[in-house]
Amino acid sequence: MSDSLTIYKQIYPIQCSKLSEMGYRSIINVRPDNEVENQPSSELLCSAATQANLAYSYIPYDEERLSCATVAHFAEQYHKMPKPIMLFCGSGARAKLLYQSALMQGLL
Repeated sequence: MSDSLTIYKQIYPIQCSKLSEMGYRSIINVRPDNEVENQPSSELLCSAATQANLAYSYIPYDEERLSCATVAHFAEQYHKMPKPIMLFCGSGARAKLLYQSALMQGLL
């Protein structure tokens, strides 16, 4: 989406070291745990991110529950986390909606 943010589908713990090698400095996960079988938990992702020297933030939401508070929390994390950031959910659609909502509200 920009030099400071990429939106992507589900990432896995094993990918964290590669993301770090690619120059990413942070990960924001907006996918709630246990949406589908075999989905890595936020705890596993956080641990892998930490081992790869990536900052990690977990802001779970589903499309039906996107609130102004969620958008504001995302914007807060976006501003404080090292860039570039990998923002992801299951397919990328929810992450894109969150990013666009923050942009439209003038928070980014």
